[in-house]
Amino acid sequence: MRIQKKAVALVLVFIFTIAGMLPVAADSPYLGYTFNFWRDMVPAPVAYVATRSITAADIYVCANTFPDVTLGSFSRASDIFVDSNYIIYVVDTGNNRIVAFDQNLNLLRIINSFEVGGEAHTFNSPGGIFVCDNLNIHIADTENNRIVTLDYDGNFIRMIYDLDMGDIEDEVIFRPDRIAVDRAGRTYAVVTGVFEGIMRFDEHGNFFGYMGTITVRASAADLFWRRLATEAQRENQRRFIPTEFSGICIDNYGFVFATHADVHGGGDQVMRLNPRGNNVIRNFNENTNLSGDQRAHFHGRGAGPSVFIDVVTRPNGMYSVLDRTMNRVFTYDSEGNLLYVFGGDGEVMGTMRLPVALCALGDSILVLDGARGRIVQYSPTIYGMLINEAVGLRYHGNEAGSVEVWQQIMLINEFNTLALTGIGRAHLLEGNYNMAMDYLRRGMDLRYYSFALVRRRQVFVDTYLSYFLTGLLVVAVALAGRSVYKNVKGLNARGEEAYD
Repeated sequence: MRIQKKAVALVLVFIFTIAGMLPVAADSPYLGYTFNFWRDMVPAPVAYVATRSITAADIYVCANTFPDVTLGSFSRASDIFVDSNYIIYVVDTGNNRIVAFDQNLNLLRIINSFEVGGEAHTFNSPGGIFVCDNLNIHIADTENNRIVTLDYDGNFIRMIYDLDMGDIEDEVIFRPDRIAVDRAGRTYAVVTGVFEGIMRFDEHGNFFGYMGTITVRASAADLFWRRLATEAQRENQRRFIPTEFSGICIDNYGFVFATHADVHGGGDQVMRLNPRGNNVIRNFNENTNLSGDQRAHFHGRGAGPSVFIDVVTRPNGMYSVLDRTMNRVFTYDSEGNLLYVFGGDGEVMGTMRLPVALCALGDSILVLDGARGRIVQYSPTIYGMLINEAVGLRYHGNEAGSVEVWQQIMLINEFNTLALTGIGRAHLLEGNYNMAMDYLRRGMDLRYYSFALVRRRQVFVDTYLSYFLTGLLVVAVALAGRSVYKNVKGLNARGEEAYD
């Protein structure tokens, strides 16, 4: 009995110790939410909370390694990146430098210049950065109109500049703002003022076209008034030009994720582009768009629709996007389901004033607040970790294995539609079609509900069709026998009458 009590006590101590180490949502200055089938906002537990706020003053500068170096503060910082060794790079635009430090906030290097053939070069308002798996560093040197590639030690490798873009060369100023590089060495650049799409360069830095051009559709009202306008008025009207891209990254399969502000059509604001430039992102929710808040607010700070400005891919097909309107982060799975929302506008810990970029650090998300020159680190709560785990199991086809995790999620939030549909899909795979339809109906998953309904009907037909046909055959034989009996009886009666 004493042994059992000691075991229970040890288990309780372990649980409370672990719980004390995990972030809790009670201290969050914002509320979590998702959207239901009708695009209404539905409250939900907070999945990610702010656990750390980092400024340049928080980064430790070793005097022996960096004598006479003072970081000061970040000025108009514009991009952030975490490489495969978990080194954090911040593009400190106003100070024309790149600051690299580790997770423990130890300064590793400051990149503010490089040499080409013995000649010193500096940066001029750099805008974006990308670090490959081989640790080569690619920098969008915006106001110098070039993309610079350095090795891990800061040695010059190559430069993309003085582009040959055919007939439009004289009309375009090459001002790269965001960049990404795939495993084959191809470079993708979001260039300010270029509306044709994302610029592509081969492994040698040669320009070879655009990808992901956005088709803009004029509204019915615009087309109506344009018909009534004179030629002079039409000339003065604004032209419908494609929207600029704002953020870019590459997933593990080599697909390019990019964000843009679809201010005209209100459609998806994130794209997944294959090597041919086709958008292959999946969104099985036909009644909602990949565009953040489904209904815009028109009063107070943050009025207007969500505008996505950056994207980062996550494990198991997930991706997170940054909304500059309400300073929030939206996370979706590979099927376009909204998993959770966190962040907000404000001055307290966990809120932001002017977020400009985000990246992933393990399970955490780092958001760069350009206005305050700080990085906010968001870490998952227990609720967020369970969602990430369940989505991972579903992504790898283990629907049955995810049921237990979905059930834990429902203990925290019984209205979580993903948990309902996840359990429903597991029942569908196991052939429990009635249970599957019940969960899928509650989760408003019309697509899989239809599958369950069709399969239940098929099972019903397969089970009872033979009995039904047998019954029909018996009834037909009985009716035929009755008809024969009546005919024979009638013949006998007429024979007797004739004999009499």
